[in-house]
Amino acid sequence: MDVKFLSLPSRASLSSLPHQQTPPGNPEFVSLTAKYTCIICGGVLRDAVQTRCGHRMCGQCGDQLLSSCPENIKCPADDESCVLLNETEIHGDFSVRKEVRNLEVYCTLRQEGCKELLAWKDLEHHVTICDYKPSSCKYNSYGCQKIIPRKEVEYHAKDCEYRTILCEYCSRELPLNSLKKHEDIECLGIIIPCKYNCGKQPSPRVEMAVHIENECHNRPRFCKYRTIGCDFKGSEEDLKKHSQDSQDLHLQMIALRSQEVGVDAVQSRGKLQELSSTIERLSEIMMEHSKQMESFKTVAEVLKTAVKDIKLKAVSQTERLISLERKMENISDRDEFEKQHKEMLMLKERQWNTEQRVSHLEETGHMTRSGGNADSVQSKVQQHDRQLALIDTRYAEMDLKMQVMETANFNGVLMWKIRDYGRRKQDAKTGRTISLYSQPFYTGRFGYKLCARVYLNGDGVGKGTHMSLFFVVQRGEYDALLPWPFKQKVTLMLLDQEKGTRHIVDSFRPDVTSSSFKRPTMEMNIASGCPLFVSHSVLESPTYLRDDTIFIKIAVDIDDLKQH
Repeated sequence: MDVKFLSLPSRASLSSLPHQQTPPGNPEFVSLTAKYTCIICGGVLRDAVQTRCGHRMCGQCGDQLLSSCPENIKCPADDESCVLLNETEIHGDFSVRKEVRNLEVYCTLRQEGCKELLAWKDLEHHVTICDYKPSSCKYNSYGCQKIIPRKEVEYHAKDCEYRTILCEYCSRELPLNSLKKHEDIECLGIIIPCKYNCGKQPSPRVEMAVHIENECHNRPRFCKYRTIGCDFKGSEEDLKKHSQDSQDLHLQMIALRSQEVGVDAVQSRGKLQELSSTIERLSEIMMEHSKQMESFKTVAEVLKTAVKDIKLKAVSQTERLISLERKMENISDRDEFEKQHKEMLMLKERQWNTEQRVSHLEETGHMTRSGGNADSVQSKVQQHDRQLALIDTRYAEMDLKMQVMETANFNGVLMWKIRDYGRRKQDAKTGRTISLYSQPFYTGRFGYKLCARVYLNGDGVGKGTHMSLFFVVQRGEYDALLPWPFKQKVTLMLLDQEKGTRHIVDSFRPDVTSSSFKRPTMEMNIASGCPLFVSHSVLESPTYLRDDTIFIKIAVDIDDLKQH
């Protein structure tokens, strides 16, 4: 992580004080007295802090209260001893934190039957070993989907229908409820009789399969005249009798089949003649194609020269575009920008005219005599399209640079509008876009180059609960003329969009020994700022978030620079 945390003179997070001892979760307490409840949220004290008037609240509840209105907030307990809250007079109550850790709670699995009472600090470990923790059957990989208490896993396994067993015939391990199907259909070692009752002694299924295929005299066999229509099927003895009794029938079938074969032969000869004619036509077409291919090779040689000319023109246009871009980087007034913009439009118009001329050649057919030139013209048109796309891309980049220059601020103030807050925060949660950088701003036309960086879902200690805001020194064009390290006071602000009077503000002066404020040797230095700038609960109120948009302001005190 490239973020440096500062010890800021402004407000620190109460919940970030050392010795955070509150266990995780929301257990059911055996008894929860008022001593251990927060005066703000009414729940159990988490990371307890104590006010000067002796009342206690959660560290995070105190953060949110002070963030919403940092001045003139009276203690929420609202009794006669209550005083105005001062963040410097609110301290972590470590004694109560220890007592809260030892509060007696019920096991989280109480509804499942666990009667255990234990200290809150021991609950998380207890749940991992609790006898009532829902567990899967040890045979779930074989199909058992039952969820049972941990203590009953072994007992259930003894009677589970999916428990494994070895087949006594082939020693294969399989679930108990699959044993019968395995023996009836699959097992190769089980002893079975011949299914045709031929008198053979029962044998293993693998041997019986060989017997039935090659030896069994009772296995049904088809008549040898099956191919011409006889569908008789019987044992070997029955087949012999059938052959003797059905000789006349078989002769009739042979005669009929011969007639059919004769008709089929005549039809086949007609088909062969038709096929031969088709082959001759295909041969002629192949010869024509061969001649066309020779013509295409000649055209390809011509095209090489044409493509070379187009590439030279494209290189010339690209060089002119680069020259134009360099000129635009040095513009100082609007009139010069307009002049360069017109020149860019003329360049695009010239490229467009070239494309039109090539398209016209394609439409009029001036280059189609060889039979392959239409494809070559299309190729050149595509080449021009690619050149146009390149010019459009470069122009878009230059236009973006011009927009940044036109919106750049040179008085040390950044006004940053962040739209689509909800979507961008979700992107930060999923890791798609963890942080956002603002556009650059400057302390003067020849001053320091700066920007802001924001983590909408928080960074470091603020991750998941706060928005983190940081200040970044970037490498600028005039760094060699500026005093280093950077020393000016920096003010970070989240702007109030409701009344304009309740901005969230945090300020600091740079640590001159930090590398974050020395002259940059890379594009930008390590960011510095507030990982706990504002909690999500405060930020996402209508005061600061409207129309899914927030406004951030960064101001640098440039009075010292003017004196210098």
